[in-house]
Amino acid sequence: MIDLEDIAARLEDDERLMLKYRVRVTSGEESEWVVRCDPLLDVAEDRGVLFVRRDGEPVYVMLDEAIEVLPAAD
Repeated sequence: MIDLEDIAARLEDDERLMLKYRVRVTSGEESEWVVRCDPLLDVAEDRGVLFVRRDGEPVYVMLDEAIEVLPAAD
């Protein structure tokens, strides 16, 4: 389980992190789960939401969709 309090503290210390998460992608009438990995921007601990940057835009990820938090590769 991802500890949002710990992640928030790491972000507060300016640690650069990536979030590996799953998202449902729909194409026509078909949908499938896809795994993505994007820069982690922030967390909302009280709501169980993480925010990543995807194609230059902020995107929210629900905690149950999050797989793993990784250090950002420089």
